[in-house]
Amino acid sequence: MSGSKYPTSNVYFTQVWRIEMLLQKYADDDDAAIREMVGRMQGKFNKYWEDYSVILAMGAVLDPRLKVEMIEKAYEAADPTTSWLKIDELKENLKMLYKDYQTRNRASSCGVSATPTPHDIVTESPLEHDFDDVKRSLDFGVGNTKTHLDIYLDEPRLARSAFPDLDILGYWKENQHRLGCLTEMARDLLTIPITTVASESAFSIGARILTPYRNRLLPKNVQALLCTRNWLRGYEDYEEIIEDDNEATSSRTEVSTSENPRGPRP
Repeated sequence: MSGSKYPTSNVYFTQVWRIEMLLQKYADDDDAAIREMVGRMQGKFNKYWEDYSVILAMGAVLDPRLKVEMIEKAYEAADPTTSWLKIDELKENLKMLYKDYQTRNRASSCGVSATPTPHDIVTESPLEHDFDDVKRSLDFGVGNTKTHLDIYLDEPRLARSAFPDLDILGYWKENQHRLGCLTEMARDLLTIPITTVASESAFSIGARILTPYRNRLLPKNVQALLCTRNWLRGYEDYEEIIEDDNEATSSRTEVSTSENPRGPRP
């Protein structure tokens, strides 16, 4: 996942599923060492697969190349006995989340009120209010049996072979006028960070600077220590380059001196 420049959350499900299938494949390997290794790996990996996040599975559904059909096939390949339970849970949570976005979108649309100008009051048509109400009800699915979520799921999937490097965020940006508030939901789900790096690992240098014996340093002093450390390391690298240049220069001087016994001219 870290090899991708923009690892959106739809990448999570497919990569984790591939690892699960590989572990199942080698769990019954003829080599006892491999079986033992897979057993240890499976114990650590279960938290990513068995205790999977439904939110990240929704991100995979919002990939137009996957949708629910591919997620269902993936679950069946991993464990046919529990695949239908996971799919039902996924669909139910997907609908509940979409309804929440519908409600919020409706509240924000109804809450926006512009003060009409005198020109608007004079030229306003008496039918405009009725037309706006009908249009708003259709947008939110009141007068329409199909929601934007239903429309998206009913559309055929995009072929992965035809779109191997699909810009998933660009796809939803292009279809925001057609799919309404589902675009906002896709934007929020797909931009969820899928990396799990502990803060101690990301900022491990902090323990070496803010020790128990100097834990009351001012922020500017901590910044000075960090900058000094970076400068010292940078100077070390620079000094190595200078030393290499000096060695090369001295070697050229020695060669020229050996060719001319009188030494270099001043």
